[in-house]
Amino acid sequence: MIIGVSRYDHLNAGSAPAPETYGLGQLSVSALTAYRFFEWLQTAYTLQDWPVARVRLLMSPQGAELSGCDPAICAHAPEATFDNCRRAVENWYADMEDLRAPAAGRSLFLFSGHGMERRQNDMLMLPADYLKAPGRLISNAISTRNLSDALSYLTCVSTHVLLLDGCRNDIDGLRTDGTGILNDNQPIAVNPLFEKGTLYATASGLRAYSPKSGGLSLFGRALLDGLSNKPDPKLDEAPIELIQKRQRSAVEINKLGSYMKGRVAALIKAANESVVQIVRSEVASPDPDRPIELAELTKEASIGFAPGSSKRPQPTFADQEQPRPAPDAWFRERYQPERIAVPAIPGASRQEHIDRFHAIFGSEAVTFPWLDKLRIIGLSTHQVFDHQVVKVLSSAQTAATSELHRLQISFRVAVPDPIGHLIVIENQRQRRFCSVLPSDVDERTFQLEMDVEDRDYFNFSIYLSPQNDGPAGRIAAAWDQLRARDVITAAGRLKSDVESELTNAFKDGEEALRLKLRSPLAATVATVLLLKGNQFERMYDWARNLANWFPAMPDSVVLWTEQCRRMTAGRALDPELIPWFVRELSRRSLPFTADGFGLAIDLVSDVVRGRLGTDEATRSAARALANRLEAAALYFRDTGLFCTFAGFPAEWKPELNLGPPEQSRFPDPKSRVRAPNE
Repeated sequence: MIIGVSRYDHLNAGSAPAPETYGLGQLSVSALTAYRFFEWLQTAYTLQDWPVARVRLLMSPQGAELSGCDPAICAHAPEATFDNCRRAVENWYADMEDLRAPAAGRSLFLFSGHGMERRQNDMLMLPADYLKAPGRLISNAISTRNLSDALSYLTCVSTHVLLLDGCRNDIDGLRTDGTGILNDNQPIAVNPLFEKGTLYATASGLRAYSPKSGGLSLFGRALLDGLSNKPDPKLDEAPIELIQKRQRSAVEINKLGSYMKGRVAALIKAANESVVQIVRSEVASPDPDRPIELAELTKEASIGFAPGSSKRPQPTFADQEQPRPAPDAWFRERYQPERIAVPAIPGASRQEHIDRFHAIFGSEAVTFPWLDKLRIIGLSTHQVFDHQVVKVLSSAQTAATSELHRLQISFRVAVPDPIGHLIVIENQRQRRFCSVLPSDVDERTFQLEMDVEDRDYFNFSIYLSPQNDGPAGRIAAAWDQLRARDVITAAGRLKSDVESELTNAFKDGEEALRLKLRSPLAATVATVLLLKGNQFERMYDWARNLANWFPAMPDSVVLWTEQCRRMTAGRALDPELIPWFVRELSRRSLPFTADGFGLAIDLVSDVVRGRLGTDEATRSAARALANRLEAAALYFRDTGLFCTFAGFPAEWKPELNLGPPEQSRFPDPKSRVRAPNE
């Protein structure tokens, strides 16, 4: 299923624009991007055992966008209106539903056009007639959550690939769930072999861009360059890593995503543009050893490096003149060299504070909000502090332009809280942002990244800093590899000594655990990373013990439940697991990590909808928990390691919504909960 929408008749500069278009206008490359992907499938796609059975192509091009393309194909492709897209999706699904064993299939869905994000893993894709009169329905959009939930029921189609080339920012005034096209809540079991690989054109909250000179979108260009392994032109990105497979080299979705991150960065650099677009990949599979391959290349056509191959392709003379960069080179080169921040002067005047912060931040759009609007709020105490409790250790910046300022800050919070803090700021456009700063046994260094455009922050994200000592620093470095490359590479960066230290600590008794495990936060992040890569054999029962011994840590409850769910692969869960999950999460803060938050929403939704069976009392409690999560999900972004919330109104108090319920605000450090299977 391929959909490309460039012409939007009812948006800005369309033939019949709606009275309110929410700042959305015309595109110029999405229909051509869809056509070129269709052309690749038609002429160059090869994957043993998976020939193309049927392709549906819908396009709404601009003017002469498709000039030079096959007129027969262009004439045959229906317009990408909502009704046409709905019928095509319904028929696409029906074809797969009609398959009967031993037949098997896989699905592929590509969309290029306007997108917006409702919450993590729920992107809305806008059809060509969006906001069509007379109804001008904002809900007439395709939901990726509706698609993926429905696809999980297909019995003979287990593998699904979603390629989503659209923006993922939130749009003021457009708060909608989209329209459910497929039945995503069926009274049957999901396919235990269901696996899904998704490539997003950009990160949550950010926009996807097209070159000003026309052609393909940045995502589409990088996608086809990676699938064909023939980038044109070759820039300073690292080559794609290929999987050796019989007499061919295969393109695997994690490695494709890794390549596309560097390729998009190289395309932006070559065009001398001041934009931020970072391809994101997400893979969920019950079998961590079964890669999702998208294409195969003959050895003769391969110019990349296939790990595990006995022979690395010999470099050409041109390659020797221009050494290939490391796959994470683009990521390491984002900021100028780090500068140590000048310590605060006790009793400093306002002007001295302004001068100091401006030297650190390099932008008035950050300096004045930091000085006047920054708040640090305790999640358990609800105490409020200003910027003076934040110890800025260092900062780094990109080369500033008139359009874009990018900033990275390492800092610590000087006041304790048994659960953690929120960092809250209101920028000069009166837009509010906050992120979670979880507490740990020892003081932790956090890393804040901000991207500023026209005094507004389109990225505000928090990570663990690699400057931390011990396992926390090494796990932070591994997370950076996830951001720069892919989850498999990142999981490999978790050195054996880190895993051994954590595992041995969890095997010891209570007192030894309290003395020896100095960073339950680092253990939580490691668990998130390994779960993202389905590395179950390396996770042991970390998450269960984290939930057991650290009741201030909400993510561990979610991670253990999700780990058990994946490992059962369709078999019955421990009947105590879901009641325990709902009970424990209900009495704690909402999850600290972006992955934990997204998983919590999905798990709780599955409990409420009956996809995870349990008793009625637990479902009732899950409904209340779902309401609590959804209230925060309206403003949620997954751009950082830890949860970020953006664009919330002044009356929405993040400490009340994100922290633990009133009766659980001061957890007893000696309290102990029993996790199922213990």
